[in-house]
Amino acid sequence: MPDSPKPDFKDGFPANELSDGGLVAGQLEGEDVLLARCGEEFFAVGAFCTHYHGPLADGLIVGDTVRCPWHHACFDLRTGEALRAPALDSIAHWKVEKAGDKIFIREKLGEPTPKPAPKSSPSSVVIVGGGAAGLAAADMLRREGYQGPLTMISADEAPPCDRPNLSKDYLAGTASEDWIPLRPPDFYKDRKIDLVLNSRVTAIDMKQKQVKLENGKTYSYGAR
Repeated sequence: MPDSPKPDFKDGFPANELSDGGLVAGQLEGEDVLLARCGEEFFAVGAFCTHYHGPLADGLIVGDTVRCPWHHACFDLRTGEALRAPALDSIAHWKVEKAGDKIFIREKLGEPTPKPAPKSSPSSVVIVGGGAAGLAAADMLRREGYQGPLTMISADEAPPCDRPNLSKDYLAGTASEDWIPLRPPDFYKDRKIDLVLNSRVTAIDMKQKQVKLENGKTYSYGAR
């Protein structure tokens, strides 16, 4: 049987058709929107995960977050912010109002505001590894307001890339080269992330709090 048509949220959505913890995907002015209910609160966010486009309507609400059913990325329903890897980008979010027995989705809201610097933080951070996990850690540190020196050390020749695409779609000829980098080059400069490539870590001195590379260079850290 063909899938039933998605509801158009333009004229509102009946509140009683969405139970607590419920999710429904629909359309609003040509965009895919997910309407979610948490208790007596309603939220409207982008309908697809920013990792591999997983349908969030098939996901799970936990508190005021929604979890992707494919790879368990987590998004804040209040702001659209990506809270957990593997998603790095936030999803859109809209203002929601209840009028009578209907839920209305209003104007699209802006990006989440940057968080202030924490009251206490490490003097510096060194991340060993240049894969998606290392990038996600560096990105989250900056989004959480950490402003100290931040270094990523990678044995790879290139910045963090989308390895599943590289080993599957790219080899099959169905993925272009611009799909492969997880972030553009300016990302690291803009966020003051020192990305050290072609460098292999050979030792970590826990007492001195230093990371030693194969070429003899060392990096000091307050956290790793």
